[in-house]
Amino acid sequence: MSAPLPPEVDGVAAALVAFVNAQIMAPGRSLAVDDSFEAAGIDSMALLKILLYVESEFGIWVPDEDLVDEHVASARTLAEYLCRRASAA
Repeated sequence: MSAPLPPEVDGVAAALVAFVNAQIMAPGRSLAVDDSFEAAGIDSMALLKILLYVESEFGIWVPDEDLVDEHVASARTLAEYLCRRASAA
């Protein structure tokens, strides 16, 4: 079993999920923290909305070269990436 994530990762992931469920997902469908964005139907336009939210809410810009599955596969992977990026700044 892996070590628990720091609370800030969980908080960021929860904020991302709340945004996606309120602004992107169809009524009656919801995304969980570990659900794949791709499997949930999050396309490039929806991902752009998420990235604009990240920039406005957290002040973190994600460069194009970091838009890889490892970082944007789910709300949790994106939250982990954002927390790493914020702590490195």
